[in-house]
Amino acid sequence: MKKTIMILICLAIIAMLAIAFGVRECINLEKQMGYVNEIEEQQDKYLKNIGEFTKNYNDLYKDFNELYGKYNKLAEEQGFYEGWDTYSATAYTSLDKDYDSISATGINIEKLSKYFNFAAVDPAIIPYGSIILVKFDTGIESFLSVDCGGAIKGKELDLYFVNNLSNAFEFGNKDVEVKVIR
Repeated sequence: MKKTIMILICLAIIAMLAIAFGVRECINLEKQMGYVNEIEEQQDKYLKNIGEFTKNYNDLYKDFNELYGKYNKLAEEQGFYEGWDTYSATAYTSLDKDYDSISATGINIEKLSKYFNFAAVDPAIIPYGSIILVKFDTGIESFLSVDCGGAIKGKELDLYFVNNLSNAFEFGNKDVEVKVIR
């Protein structure tokens, strides 16, 4: 009888341990399901945000294309694309050995370069004080013609690159599209 009671007690303990283990595993499973649900909710929010971003981007891109088309049409109607010509352009900086900060027109290029872009031109082709629009890969920039150089003859420009010698060397010598506003 004692043996039977001991066996029953052992079986009861094993059953309670099995129940406790089962309950603990159920709790862990519920926590894991909670984590899975949170992750799924985060993914849903993320996908929704991506969808909204894509829609907004597409709307903005459509609006941009529409405005850009209107700009091009207006620019063409106003003659903005007329009068562009090809010039050979080089670059100079204040670090060049022959550089003089006072231009041929008496302007201190070094001092005013934070306000304007400057260019050396052949004054027989482009009068001093003219604004020169130059097309670059990044867009159109304006330069004020205030200087000349001994080597600048005809349809040539020397564009001032402030104190950035590496950008001047990188620019090198290239043909650019230019529009002169006298």
